[in-house]
Amino acid sequence: KYMALDGKSDWGEDIKRTGGIFEVGSIFMLNSIKIANGMRIGINIDYLSVDYHRFLLKESDISTNFFYVGSKIGPSFSYSPVNKLVFDTYFKFNPVWVAGDIEAYKDETIEDQLYLGFMGIKYSVGLNVRYSILMLGFEINPGFAKFKYYDKTENELTDEYLGNDDDNGDKTPVPGFNLTLGLSF
Repeated sequence: KYMALDGKSDWGEDIKRTGGIFEVGSIFMLNSIKIANGMRIGINIDYLSVDYHRFLLKESDISTNFFYVGSKIGPSFSYSPVNKLVFDTYFKFNPVWVAGDIEAYKDETIEDQLYLGFMGIKYSVGLNVRYSILMLGFEINPGFAKFKYYDKTENELTDEYLGNDDDNGDKTPVPGFNLTLGLSF
């Protein structure tokens, strides 16, 4: 659903999609709040969240490269039915400090285009399954970003937005589903 396009039917079959996310964070348990055995409430914070997604249109040799740098914070609920096994559910606000899109062309006669956005807000909902130090997570991260065109000749952001359409105005839809493999210490 990136850029209000409906998956492969709008992007076309000849698209190669790659990407990744790197996050570092903590869950601070609020142990003073007493609830049932094996259950705890906490504050889930990702100090740094860096996302990169690339869409390569093979036939035209155009690549669209989205990136985000931000943080995430929100409440979490943890349940441990047996020793070393923990399920964490959470809802986090995702302040995006900087976001961008680079439209890169292999044809050197066409100039690459840059769109930038600052100080946006997304949110995420997810579930982590932790066993000992291993973690498997699932997260839905819907939302929009406001990407303004960066004019290289004027060295400034313009009022032209990426993905303008009647439904979203100046916001570009950039949802994601994240599968996390990680370590929990």
